[in-house]
Amino acid sequence: HMDDSELPFGWIFSTFMVCCMLGTIAFSRLSNAGVPASKCLVGILALASLSCLLMACPYSSSGNWGRATTYTTTSANTPQYIGMLLYEFCIGFYYPAMGTVKGTIVPEDQRAAIYNVFRLPLNLLVLVYLVGDFSTE
Repeated sequence: HMDDSELPFGWIFSTFMVCCMLGTIAFSRLSNAGVPASKCLVGILALASLSCLLMACPYSSSGNWGRATTYTTTSANTPQYIGMLLYEFCIGFYYPAMGTVKGTIVPEDQRAAIYNVFRLPLNLLVLVYLVGDFSTE
């Protein structure tokens, strides 16, 4: 038995993974139906923006958006949780859609070389950060 103050982290993580998988399935179905990946990305980025807005706005059942009110744990977190689930759906949709778009833009015989060129600056920044002494004291 769980207290009201304990969060069911296993259920939360599981629902995030299910939503991510559903996003991937949704892209697969749309792609098989002939919808271009670039068109799908426009819609999914708009949905991701809306889900972030939903996560950011406090909500109460009386419609007091943005006002501080007293909540129970469930009522306070439900809109934010739904926003997070939508965002996970968008993540699951985004990665295969972006992979499809990149696959059509970057020539296959040069793909590895091009991706490595773009990884080099990132790796250099990480190396500089790890080797450098950036203490604030």
